[in-house]
Amino acid sequence: MKKILFAFAAMIILAAYGNKQALAPAEGDEVNNEVAFEVAKNYFFKRSAEGRLQGKNDQEFPASPKITTAEEFGKLFGMATTMGNDGKPTEIDFTKQFVLAIVLPVTNLATEITPDRLDEKGDTLFYFYDAKVGEAQSYSTQPVSLIILDKKYADKTIVMVNEQVKDYYAAIDRYLAEQIAGRYAKGEYSVPVYQEVAVNADDSTNIRIWGDFWVYNYKQEGDTLKCVSGGSHPGLMHICQMGEYFYVSAFEQVEDGSRFLPSAKRIFGEYFEAFQIHHSDGDEHESLRHDVLRAFVRDRKLSATKYQDYGWPAKDLDL
Repeated sequence: MKKILFAFAAMIILAAYGNKQALAPAEGDEVNNEVAFEVAKNYFFKRSAEGRLQGKNDQEFPASPKITTAEEFGKLFGMATTMGNDGKPTEIDFTKQFVLAIVLPVTNLATEITPDRLDEKGDTLFYFYDAKVGEAQSYSTQPVSLIILDKKYADKTIVMVNEQVKDYYAAIDRYLAEQIAGRYAKGEYSVPVYQEVAVNADDSTNIRIWGDFWVYNYKQEGDTLKCVSGGSHPGLMHICQMGEYFYVSAFEQVEDGSRFLPSAKRIFGEYFEAFQIHHSDGDEHESLRHDVLRAFVRDRKLSATKYQDYGWPAKDLDL
């Protein structure tokens, strides 16, 4: 069965792809048309009524970044008027325009989202953006980026391309942290850990990576990263390369319960036995988690020296 560390209410976070799968333009195809957009300023992501009472930001966001009505937008975003000439929220006319939104989980890591460009190719819009993650801060924020487009593009499939992702392993890290970690109770940090089973990179528009993919959410207390939530998601990642950038175009996950073995055999195919070996080796996984966490702490210059699962003794990171 899929291993779930703790039972928590599921959440849905943004930074998602459209419902349809779209591939990068092949060599020799016509040049993409660049689409104009305007950055919407002075808006914030709302909390739900229950979240406001509990002091939490638990608002759910739809699986697509596309927002086409004023009603939907008003449920999700509020106006943050400030002093000065640029203090008013950017006007949005939903009779003629729509919005593409990126909302990342609440974090204490300095995060900057910068829209770059939109390329139109057939019935698809490729949205290139830069999301830089820096060092830890003494406070938490929720990174938000909104852009406004002409409504004539509203029926296009949207593919999000993060310009910080320049290899397929980085694409997996981003996908797990942004798409999977939000299904569990949130912490200060989301740390992906995965055991690769097999890779097929013959086709740059469909790089396939089979593996046992985990996410862990942590909060830091003193010198210890305490695990808040997380779980295992074995399956097959489909990754597309577009120029120097990579993104996950689809993820086939092994199912739970009685469907675990049949779905695992179908998805892993000739690699099923190798998957079983990795999936059942707890010592291998724990050693990998230790190494990934140690690198995570070093890269972000955190003060943590230990990590701990609920009900278990803390373990040294051996920094």
